[in-house]
Amino acid sequence: MTSHICTELPCPVQELTHEWYGREILPHVEYSFSIQGENLVYCARQGKGVSIHPGAQPGAFTEELWRYDTAEFFISNAEGTRYLEFNLCPNGAWWACVFTGPRCKDETAPQLTAAATQGRCTPQGWECRAEIPLAYLASIGITPQDCRLAAAAIQNSPDYLYLTTAEDLSGEPDFHRPWAWPKARII
Repeated sequence: MTSHICTELPCPVQELTHEWYGREILPHVEYSFSIQGENLVYCARQGKGVSIHPGAQPGAFTEELWRYDTAEFFISNAEGTRYLEFNLCPNGAWWACVFTGPRCKDETAPQLTAAATQGRCTPQGWECRAEIPLAYLASIGITPQDCRLAAAAIQNSPDYLYLTTAEDLSGEPDFHRPWAWPKARII
């Protein structure tokens, strides 16, 4: 697949290789995180077709993207006590929410309104990109230079496969485990 959105995926490119229960997923989902200018940039891509939310409009905030194939990430403060969940549809639609603990939505947090997203889907694959302002992350107490971070993906809707870089894969799939996200330093 010729890339147009993530032509220069920042190094290092990493991969989600296995689903929650240990089965290898081919092709792997490639992703990267970097700081570019005043933004945290997340890119993801995979060389296979996807099933996207029927109401997902490129670049638009869309509820329940996770019910279809998505690329996601979770970023928290260093203690893992406050985090942002960001869902990115392969076509560029997005959803985000701030939490104060596992699945405890922070109703007082400022809403993310300035996410810039892009996506491209073909039968041969997909790629998507999101730019999150560093100022927004700072406003919710998250510093990419000292954080916890998990890349994730949901695939194969409606027979879901859950992929994540989280370190605790016990029990049923649950991405909302900030204590299990690796400590990260994005530069």
